[in-house]
Amino acid sequence: MDYITVVLPFLSTYIISGSQSDNNCDAQHELMEQFLTVRNLDTAILYTCWSLSDRIRYMKKLNEKKIAVTYRNKEDFYGAFSLDDLFTITVYSPLLGIIIDWSCNDDPLFKFSESWLWNASYHWLMVMSKKSNNNIQSFLSTKKINLSISSEILLAYPNEMDDIITNWHIFDIYRTAFEPRGKLMIDVVNKTFGKWGNRLWKFDKRSNLENLTLNVVTIGNPYGALAKKNGTDIRPSSEELVKYLQTINLDRLNSVQKFSFAIMYPLTKILLNITLNIQTTNSWGYKINNKWDGIVGMLTSGEVDFSISLNALRSERYDVVDYSAISTWKHLPCFIFRHPRSSTASTNIFLRPFETAVWFSIICILILSGFVYYTIIHYESNQMFSLKVLSDIVLLKIGTLCQQGTAMEPTKLSNRLIVLLMFVFSLVVYQFYSSSIVSGLLRPTVINIDSVQKLEESGLDVGVEDFNIVTKVIEVYGEINPYLKKIIDNKIKPKSEYLLAKDGVKKIKKGHYAFFTDPATSYWLINDIFTEKEKCDLTELPLHRPETTGYLVRKESPYRKLINYANCILRETGIMERELRIWHAEKPKCTTGKTTTEESLVSVEIKDVASLIAFLIIGFVISFTVLILEIIVHRHKTNTPIIIKK
Repeated sequence: MDYITVVLPFLSTYIISGSQSDNNCDAQHELMEQFLTVRNLDTAILYTCWSLSDRIRYMKKLNEKKIAVTYRNKEDFYGAFSLDDLFTITVYSPLLGIIIDWSCNDDPLFKFSESWLWNASYHWLMVMSKKSNNNIQSFLSTKKINLSISSEILLAYPNEMDDIITNWHIFDIYRTAFEPRGKLMIDVVNKTFGKWGNRLWKFDKRSNLENLTLNVVTIGNPYGALAKKNGTDIRPSSEELVKYLQTINLDRLNSVQKFSFAIMYPLTKILLNITLNIQTTNSWGYKINNKWDGIVGMLTSGEVDFSISLNALRSERYDVVDYSAISTWKHLPCFIFRHPRSSTASTNIFLRPFETAVWFSIICILILSGFVYYTIIHYESNQMFSLKVLSDIVLLKIGTLCQQGTAMEPTKLSNRLIVLLMFVFSLVVYQFYSSSIVSGLLRPTVINIDSVQKLEESGLDVGVEDFNIVTKVIEVYGEINPYLKKIIDNKIKPKSEYLLAKDGVKKIKKGHYAFFTDPATSYWLINDIFTEKEKCDLTELPLHRPETTGYLVRKESPYRKLINYANCILRETGIMERELRIWHAEKPKCTTGKTTTEESLVSVEIKDVASLIAFLIIGFVISFTVLILEIIVHRHKTNTPIIIKK
């Protein structure tokens, strides 16, 4: 009996302890399963205190939920392992769940490896023991857990009653920036909206960065480098730069930077509560001597966190930086020029109305009518052939064609009929001829320049906007396009045709000039100084397709998705579209034909009648030459002595 009284309490304690252990294991399993399900994780790594039988049993249950589970030992977390082997992430499973039960690790000196990845690809659930310190900051520092705004870590503290877990206190922890910057943020997940809260997306709750100061970069002065007009490299203060970027100048310089700032200022200051420490550079970032300069160089060196100036998406930069917040601003520098008039159209304006066959037909009709006219005169009046009669007939026919009369009057009915028919013929021909010339002046023939080769052969003068992103584009494409290289070597570099936008636009207005520029800026100036007729003459010749632009961030930056999130809000609310209309100029619309203005009226230029003037001058010269010959012949005849034969 005494034996039974001793054994029964021991057995009851053992059974109760085992029951409590099973209940706690079930509570942990339920927590872990819900965590993996809520986060849509199909692969996970477990490090728990479960026995082998419990481990196998619960892993089978997770496998039934289509969740692949791997169990790791304590030693795997000491840094002497390969991250690639431990954390396998594939295209099909880009997220990995990691669950750790800290009650299994009683080593207070344990620290994570410095190379540990705490980015958004790894979702952590850390089950804390009931004896653990509730000071989360101390726990993170002790374990060397360096968080960021994109970290996915949940701390689950058990709430026990009689050593049985009844519920959990779950905390979502992250930092607004890597230590030592930023602030530790602790959100109670299950305080109001159930165990896992009401979070739809983590950045819904993390958009307030608590006035965090971040280093950013923009373009300072990208103008005048090649023309040596930018001799000073003045670094303005952050306040002066902000004031400049918010100002609309008449010259419209730096439109792309000002548009970029107009988007990034409300994005960072209002939506994300970030204070910007603005730094400047004069280059968007190009690889020179195997080293990146400008914005890209400052990002790769860690000097700044992201850029607040738009940058074209280029594949060569993908390995060193990331793009965020894709914009509606399109980067498309191109040649802008006025349609040049065809030189052959002016010199042949009086021959152009009719084709060669028509001209030959008219000449043949004149000859035929003259021959018939002479034949009638010869048989009806028995008049002998003479040069005077022939010249009179030629003058009559030419005068008839030109709708002019002559002193020679036809007396016979047959000849009068021929003259009448010739007048009717000339009237019809004249209508076609004159209307063709007028339509040619109203709709002048232009040289169709739709390729760089035609531009090089056109004879137009060429210049380039001295804006480093524009000069870089033409330099790059000049290396792969031989005709563009000829333009650079023969027309641009010898004359140093690197101009500011306002100077290049003035040359476009004068004509016979092609200016390679950023139309987003130049069209503002063109709208101000061009007439309606000159706007209708404008044409573009791009070298490539429009390039999409975006903001650069550091590689694997934790702020990339956060900036994307805020950028989407600006697009949805219409702020981006409004700023685009303010800063990005559109090609002027041609209104000629809808309204009659003084410049829309056609004026005949001197080059249009140059061929006629040349024809008259040649006629005067020939007439004067014939006069001299007649005088010589006349004098020769009058000075010849008369010999009388007896």
